Amino acid sequence: MKTLVSLLLAAAILPTAQAAAQTRPFQPADIYDLSMVTSPQVSPDGTRVLFTRTAFDRGTDRRTGELWLAHLDSAGRIIDKRLLVARDVSPRAAGWSPDGSRIAYVAQALGKAQIHVLALADGVGRPLTTGDLSPSQPTWSPDGRRIAFIGRVEAKPVSIPGMPEKPKGADTAADPKIISDLFWRADGAGERKPGATHLFVADAATGTVTQLTVGDTDKVNDDGGLDWTKDGRALVAPFTPDPIKGPREIDLYLYEARIGDGGKVWPPTRLTSRPGSEYQPAVSPDGRTIAFLGSVASNQFYDMPELWTTSTTPEGEVRHLSKALDRPVASAEWATDGSGLDILYHDEGTQRIARIDARTGATNIRVPSVGGTRLYLPSAGGQASCVNDVCAFTTPLTDRPAGLGIAKLATQSDALDFNAQWAATRTPSRIEEITAASRADGKRVQGWIAFPPDFNPARRYPVILDIHGGPNTDYGPFFSVTHSLYAAAGYIVLFANPRGSIGYGNAFANAITNAYPGQDHDDLMTLVDALAARPYADGRNLFIGGGSGGGVLTLWAIGKEPDKFRGAVALRPVVDWTDQATTSDGSAFFAKHWMGAMPWDKPDLYFSRSPFSLTGSIKTPTLLITGENDYRTPISQTEQMFGALKLRGVETTMIRLPGAGHGMGRPSQWLQSILAPIDWFNQRKAR
Repeated sequence: MKTLVSLLLAAAILPTAQAAAQTRPFQPADIYDLSMVTSPQVSPDGTRVLFTRTAFDRGTDRRTGELWLAHLDSAGRIIDKRLLVARDVSPRAAGWSPDGSRIAYVAQALGKAQIHVLALADGVGRPLTTGDLSPSQPTWSPDGRRIAFIGRVEAKPVSIPGMPEKPKGADTAADPKIISDLFWRADGAGERKPGATHLFVADAATGTVTQLTVGDTDKVNDDGGLDWTKDGRALVAPFTPDPIKGPREIDLYLYEARIGDGGKVWPPTRLTSRPGSEYQPAVSPDGRTIAFLGSVASNQFYDMPELWTTSTTPEGEVRHLSKALDRPVASAEWATDGSGLDILYHDEGTQRIARIDARTGATNIRVPSVGGTRLYLPSAGGQASCVNDVCAFTTPLTDRPAGLGIAKLATQSDALDFNAQWAATRTPSRIEEITAASRADGKRVQGWIAFPPDFNPARRYPVILDIHGGPNTDYGPFFSVTHSLYAAAGYIVLFANPRGSIGYGNAFANAITNAYPGQDHDDLMTLVDALAARPYADGRNLFIGGGSGGGVLTLWAIGKEPDKFRGAVALRPVVDWTDQATTSDGSAFFAKHWMGAMPWDKPDLYFSRSPFSLTGSIKTPTLLITGENDYRTPISQTEQMFGALKLRGVETTMIRLPGAGHGMGRPSQWLQSILAPIDWFNQRKAR
């Protein structure tokens, strides 16, 4: 039997071995031919894997998902796969019932999101809920008789008193939007209607829904996880008591999963109250311990999510289980015997699965690399699930999107690849690691180079530095649409993890505290100079681009070093931190944790750290691209930089993507945000 490591290495080498049989590089229309595995979930008995197959539909120009089931043999090999729920109802958030006989998921029913239950014996998914609650996070009770979920109860819109009644059929102006909630909109979700988020339980047989919390304000977070106590009497969920004063202050609460005589509702019991965050709760098999992700409050730029445990009683002792690991933990689930937890964590551009001992915190790697699933860009953000000796995960590939990987006892594996036939007809971009000691202070900086598919070391190629956003995220050696198209256009693509990136320890991620942007710029320029010195890199044709935090560093770079790059592209950038701290959907967070003061208290601090402060030095031709519905880095900032550069006479163009949010919108808009930079760079190359 091949080991897991050898199989993964073989998968990485395969594209090079088949190069002679492949016919052409990646092309824009290929995006509609690809699919990707996400959200694998191993069944309770370890014999099946539920997963989502994500693709882009050309006809609707939207991202779609299908729910699939794979069967495993005793050796962990995939012996069968079948489609469970088609893409037309957009299935998501799927999870197994405790006995593995049913699946709960969220899907569209009569135009609204509802919880569905599918019994594998009959293969038909049926709506369980009705109404306008927009349910999320469906979670089975231990006995399989109930499903808890989060829903939003809408309230009547506020109106202006005294307004005369509208005549029937009159062509009048739309009603005003009266907003008193700071969090009145969210990127990707749009404007938030009046109402409150509450916790509910549905009977899995009848669909009868019971509301467990009441009130006209939120009583539970609408993300961050949810779990049952083992006796089925209560639920554990996170809640942020004051999202304005404490956006990172998230505590765990215990909610009674019952209603008393006369409709009595019990107030939730606070389980944790330490300064910091606690979320993604997971109750141990014996019911006595809660594992959770979170961090202790600090004044640093980044609070790294780590693994902790506490008791199921209020104010129990909190243990820092992953302290020795010093890496951000993305997810954790208990081993069935309660001896440890299987964690997915970031480590130097990739993610790994490890079993961590529940007593000692010692870790043992089970899967050395898990592939990213962002697709637009090569971030190390995959998913995984483990039950006993079986792990399912998204595979790490450089020439195609992630498939489904299976590991058993960390020594045997199998993989399901929906893109194998497509990849056999394409010439991939080879990816190679690059490291350097930063010119700022000698810190090791890791990056990667994506080469053009027809790369010839005897030639010289233009270089694009692409900078990731976050900034507390990461890049890794994975396939992405953006870098594939850049490389196919004849560019060497440099992408890296400067200080501030995750996966290199807490100190590295927080090296930008009170200094963003700062020496992260030096890290990137060090790698640019190292690559430009190589004989196949054309130092006359250096280009730069990036989105979100990468847009910040792009504008910062052309302001600090105006003669270095021949062209720049800033996608959805922060231009002015005052604007960011008062108009974005995370305003309280940015002001409190990234700037450490309010803009009216320290205006000079806000200005000095804003790329706008360097406008007077910029002379690099600059393309700006932002979605008109981007509420994370609102388009007003892009407009501000566009106007300023135009007033200065700098060659500048602004592209606005109608209806697109921070994620750059629909598939065709992804392509527009990639092809426009290629054209911008092509027109400015030195010949």
